[in-house]
Amino acid sequence: MLPWGKSRLAAAILVLCAVTPGTASAQPPNDITFTGAGGIPLHATVFRPAGTPKSAIVLQGGSDWQVRADLRVQAEMFTSLGVTTLVYDRRTIGYSKTSRDYGMLADDLVAAVGALRAQPGVDPADVGVWGVSEGGWVAPLAATRSAAVAYVITEGSAGMGGARQTSWYWGNVLRHQGISGSLLRTLPVQGTRFAVGAGLFPEAYYDPVPVLERLKQPMLALWGDLDISHAPVESSRIFADALRANPDHTIRFVPGGGPDLYATTDAGFNRLPRVVPGYPAAVAAWLADRRGVHVETPSFTQRPTEPLAPLAWWESAWAQGIVLLVLLAGFVVALVRRARWLGGLGLATVAGFLGLFGWAQASGMKDFGPVLLGRPLPWLVLQALAVATVVVFGFTVAKPDGRRVLPVAAGLVFLPWAFYWGLLLP
Repeated sequence: MLPWGKSRLAAAILVLCAVTPGTASAQPPNDITFTGAGGIPLHATVFRPAGTPKSAIVLQGGSDWQVRADLRVQAEMFTSLGVTTLVYDRRTIGYSKTSRDYGMLADDLVAAVGALRAQPGVDPADVGVWGVSEGGWVAPLAATRSAAVAYVITEGSAGMGGARQTSWYWGNVLRHQGISGSLLRTLPVQGTRFAVGAGLFPEAYYDPVPVLERLKQPMLALWGDLDISHAPVESSRIFADALRANPDHTIRFVPGGGPDLYATTDAGFNRLPRVVPGYPAAVAAWLADRRGVHVETPSFTQRPTEPLAPLAWWESAWAQGIVLLVLLAGFVVALVRRARWLGGLGLATVAGFLGLFGWAQASGMKDFGPVLLGRPLPWLVLQALAVATVVVFGFTVAKPDGRRVLPVAAGLVFLPWAFYWGLLLP
């Protein structure tokens, strides 16, 4: 357990007692507008606690954060702890699912800190930043760019690149559904590598370590012990190593906390609309005394993340595109060249795989439905179709016909393609 000390424990108890029911309510929030990087106006809300503020903080959301309301739960938590809190809408210019710049987001965050420092009743020397998930990379970066940032709090921040972390998370989601076998490699690993190679995964290999090594402000890094998204065991070790030269940093795990420290009733695989108990007390204790190094060792284990190698030329988007053209053209020709079984089965397999692949990526690998023999039923059907295609292809090759050159070529290409994507593997 983390040696908090009597002073931190007492501070936490005092803060929690101060926000029990029946105490004075927080002041009404007020809306402001400030200018972000590149002159973009950003709209914000300032939440003010009852009584004299103990500190002030700006919240930076993760990749699923878009508007202020997405951080309302966290804003109310900090306000209940006596911290004046600013939340703002993320920029819509310069940020998308396929393109983003953490430096730009960090500049927006620095601008938000400046706006909060100028608010009445805020101590400009005690304004910190908080970041969750992707925001856990942006918040330290902002702190290295501005001495106006007094401290940094992160929660659920990955110590490795986003592609590797996402691949690990997707593997957890599939395993939670009882899925095993080749699909565990096809979707989380091969699928993520393909998305990166196709340019569909922004900042895929971002490394937070160089920024953490430069960080001079006090920092609190938190993870939930049920965080199935951000590889907390590995990430906390990476953070601890990177922050070794920082004289004031704390690394702690909150019991029962799921991803982003939301409460959960399904071991981190669902999210309740409230923070996990123990999170406010951990923050309150640290805010009361930010000095020294306190590194908690995780009491739980997790499977390791897996490095994702760049695509070879034959795995690239253009190479896969050529393969698909050969397959589709060959199987369509087969339909009209007296090889209808080969054409029909081949087209059904290829089209079905593309549909499943796209749906899985869009849904975050969730809700595949019934699982039989470690395979969700749609995947089991696709594997059966792939085997049938290979069998029919064997009969087609056994009966030479000059008019079937393209269908035969499609069948020859289909074999390595189906093996690569796991359709012909257990």
